[in-house]
Amino acid sequence: MQPIRELAPDSWSEYFDTIADDLFNESVSIEVIDTSPLIEADRLALQALIYDERNHVFEVAVARGGPSGPSVLRHLIDHPTRITVDSMTSLAPTTIVVDARDGVRTVIRTERSPAFSG
Repeated sequence: MQPIRELAPDSWSEYFDTIADDLFNESVSIEVIDTSPLIEADRLALQALIYDERNHVFEVAVARGGPSGPSVLRHLIDHPTRITVDSMTSLAPTTIVVDARDGVRTVIRTERSPAFSG
């Protein structure tokens, strides 16, 4: 398992801007863990990872196809309190975990991602 690093809140926006190109169109899954785990997206192409400092919202956007053409699924996390990644460097992580103020955890994994227990 990769080492886990917690990102400082004041670096979230810059960090995700830095790794955006490396992860663009990467196959990802989004799992939301509340009272029980729910897979919201499975192996879809990542379009964006953005932290909006002004509105305190973290966004994960993925592309999905369908009979009427491609569309974008946007998963929003209101007031994140903690973000951890499985990369100790500025290289793109394979797992990103975002904890929200309401206690809900969102786990974003790339296709090649190992299990994350953090």
